[in-house]
Amino acid sequence: MKDASGGFRLPPTASTTLTNGLRVHAMEHRALPMVAFDLIVCAGAAHDPPGREGLADLTADLLRKGTAARSAHQIADAVDFVGGALEGSSDQDGTRLTGEFLSKDLDMALDLLAEVVMAPAFAEEEVERLKGETIAELQGMRENPGLLASRRFADVLFAGHPYGHPNPGWESTVAAITRDDVKRFYEARYRPEDIILVAAGDLDSAEFLAGAEARFGGWAPAGSGGAVASRELPEPRRSAGRSIYLIDKPDSTQSQIRMGGLGPQRTDPDYTRISVANTIMGGGFTSRLVEEIRVNRGLSYGVSSRFYPLVHSGAFLISTFTKNATTRETIEVALGVMARFRDEGPTPEELDKARRYLKGTFAIGHQSPGSMADAMADIAFYGLPRDYYDTYLERLEDVTQADVRRVSARFPHDDMVILVLGQATEVGNELETLGPVTALPLVER
Repeated sequence: MKDASGGFRLPPTASTTLTNGLRVHAMEHRALPMVAFDLIVCAGAAHDPPGREGLADLTADLLRKGTAARSAHQIADAVDFVGGALEGSSDQDGTRLTGEFLSKDLDMALDLLAEVVMAPAFAEEEVERLKGETIAELQGMRENPGLLASRRFADVLFAGHPYGHPNPGWESTVAAITRDDVKRFYEARYRPEDIILVAAGDLDSAEFLAGAEARFGGWAPAGSGGAVASRELPEPRRSAGRSIYLIDKPDSTQSQIRMGGLGPQRTDPDYTRISVANTIMGGGFTSRLVEEIRVNRGLSYGVSSRFYPLVHSGAFLISTFTKNATTRETIEVALGVMARFRDEGPTPEELDKARRYLKGTFAIGHQSPGSMADAMADIAFYGLPRDYYDTYLERLEDVTQADVRRVSARFPHDDMVILVLGQATEVGNELETLGPVTALPLVER
């Protein structure tokens, strides 16, 4: 929301920590008769046990598929009857249940949220049904080279680290998951002290905190009192030198290219400056990568770069595709663009354009109760300063050419992972001119 000066300010926040450790935050924003909430569990794909990758994601899906009192259909009907929404998802660090309801239905929504979080049934038939759906989706991914290349890139970038666990798992690991695995994961990871509840919209903050206390305050699973789950992970190891991987897809007429390395964690002091630098290099519609690879050379219809910040570290990724015959050229052009950006820094025009672009997307993306709840949830989960989003536009304006040139040195350069998914007989010899090539199977595990 805008403040009196035309800047952005999140609504004031009322917060409390329940006696069992569950943290609650409420923001009043009465522009619409809606309330959105995020419930975050500090456990995600990185906490999947070895051989059970996909367990966190499956558990998140199962929360809405039946409780001790209601079936999956009854839960869905209750949400649909009031025109609400209740979804579950996971990433490497955590699991989120997000909801949006009319403010008049907030009590009903909180009752339902508490029920699905504290009393899931994990019915055997629902476990098997969702496993089957996940395996079918994973099998279908073999025919989507873009998704498969991105998935395998994370696997090799975080090799040996839990961040390499894919959210939906692998076909074999999902098939191995049992109902007992789901129950054990839930009992170990769904702890009040590892949960954050945030709500924003047309609500009374004091009433919401009291309602959260009434519904969640008595929740005391056996063995409570452990450390926050997402902070248990080791730091990922940065690869040394250039690593090239080739996945053979014999029927492919194009190569999917993924290039990158480790990036900053979400709390990095340079995160805003790095975002500006990335917008100039590959994150915007008029970025250097787009200009050189698509516009000037016609090597691809699409190319982009992006940072994926996590609790402990993150990933930097360049994504593109090209004809088999121009695979090496496209990689070399991308490497050249990165090198020149590191050496030259941005022009004043590029910096101004990037700041305006990021300001525009920020303004558009932070107007609804859902976006405000997401922002406060990020602050609470990652441990960002309370005024992080309030001061974002000011931080953008303060980014200088010298800042961008300095942080561009933090992009992967010499320590670069390059993965190509394409026809090995067409691109293999060309890739070997860039360095030693490691062949990988199309589907891991």
